Amino acid sequence: MAAPASRVLVPIGTSLALHAAIALLMLGLAVQNRPVPQAPLQIQVVDAPAKPAEPPPAPAPMKVARAPRTPRAVATPTPLPLSMAPPPPTAEASRSGPQPVVITGITMESTSQGRSFAVGAGNTLRGAPEQAAPAPGTAKPYKAERYAAAAQVSELPRPLNRDSLSLRKYYPTQAKKNGFEGDVVLRLLIDADGTIAKVDIVSDPGQGLGAAAAQAVRELRFSPAQVNGVAVATTVPFTIHFTLD
Repeated sequence: MAAPASRVLVPIGTSLALHAAIALLMLGLAVQNRPVPQAPLQIQVVDAPAKPAEPPPAPAPMKVARAPRTPRAVATPTPLPLSMAPPPPTAEASRSGPQPVVITGITMESTSQGRSFAVGAGNTLRGAPEQAAPAPGTAKPYKAERYAAAAQVSELPRPLNRDSLSLRKYYPTQAKKNGFEGDVVLRLLIDADGTIAKVDIVSDPGQGLGAAAAQAVRELRFSPAQVNGVAVATTVPFTIHFTLD
């Protein structure tokens, strides 16, 4: 009896399984054919972003008024005093070049420049004289029209009273105390009448000898220089020797 029952149950189970499969298939088809609900599309209007504000224009450069410049005061140069320098040599003398200056008759010795004045170092010497400028009225005007270069004169000036010149009274006291000796070289402008119009110190050993020599030489009087027998003014070198022998 058990076998026939199992044979009846098998077809029933198979039929149930078949119906179940068909039902599942139908259900799947129904699900696939169902329309998919669509969500409503929402549109939102958004304002466009505002354009950035343009930067303000740059201000125009301001013109600053400048104060007028005050001109600087220029110091007016003090005019130099006119020198009494002799005029330049003529064109003929310039072409011939520098000429040796003959000094015969110009120094304390009429034939030589090597002789010196011997000044004793005793108590007979007095102090150096006061350095006083001569009065303006005593100065002789320089006569440039009669000037001649030393190389052009035919006869040079000669000291006429050289033996009367004593350097004792002009020797500076301090130089004498120090035992100081030296030679002073001067340049003399001797006028056509034989007087000394100007004295320049060319070489000064110091201790007051230069100033003393310039003052002492003004005691001398010279014979004027001559060109073809005509007296002229000229410049000559002159050396004074200060010794304590």
